[in-house]
Amino acid sequence: MTSALVPDAMFPVQLKQAVLSIQRLLILGYEPNNIHLVGDSAGGALIHQVLSHILHPVEDVPKLTLTSPLGGVYMMSPWTRLVRGKGSRLHTNDRRDDLVISSTSAYWALKVLDGAKPSAIPYLDAASAPKDWLQGVDKCVKRMLISAGDLENLRDAIVDYGKHVGEYLKDTTIIVQENGTHVDPVLDFVVGEKKLGSLTPKILDWLEEGL
Repeated sequence: MTSALVPDAMFPVQLKQAVLSIQRLLILGYEPNNIHLVGDSAGGALIHQVLSHILHPVEDVPKLTLTSPLGGVYMMSPWTRLVRGKGSRLHTNDRRDDLVISSTSAYWALKVLDGAKPSAIPYLDAASAPKDWLQGVDKCVKRMLISAGDLENLRDAIVDYGKHVGEYLKDTTIIVQENGTHVDPVLDFVVGEKKLGSLTPKILDWLEEGL
C-alpha cells in the first residue's frame, strides 16, 4: 500500500516497488493482457501512480513499457484526494458513519505529502492532476472497475476520478455500494460475514469477465 512505508520510505519508493513487481511478471513471460492490478484504499492510489508513471515516467524509477494494455484494473475505495481543491472541501461527503473519519484521512494525507515535491503531486493526489493527465490510459489498460461506499467521506472524489478516467477509457465501470463504507468488501472477510455485501458478487463477476 502507498502509505504502508510512510514515513520510513516516501514517494517514489512504493511506485518503484510496484513497477519492479510488474516487470518481473513480464520477464517471466506473462503477457500484459493477463495481468490484472487490484488495490484498495492507498493501494488504489498506488495503481494511479503506476498508470501515471507509464504515461509520465518518474525520474529514478524504471520505465514500464508494455507491448499491449494490461488486462484490467480494479480500484476499491481508492484514495484519490489528499489535498483540498481550489474552493472545495477535502471531503465532500463528510459522514461520521464511515470506517475512516475525515480527520484521520486528512492526518494520513499530511504524512504522505510531507516533503513531496510539486512534481510528485499528480502521482500522489489524483484529484490534483492536470485535466489531460490520463490521456492515453486506454493504451495502458483494457478495462477498469472503480468502487466506493455510499457512506465514504471520499465518495464524491472517487466518483469524480472514475468519470475522469472514463473520458479516456471507454470500458470504465463505477459502482457506489449502497450503505457501504471504506473498503467495505474487505470487512466482510475480516469479520467472517457469511452473507457477503452487494458489491462483492459484482467484483467477482467483473473479474471473471476479464479472465
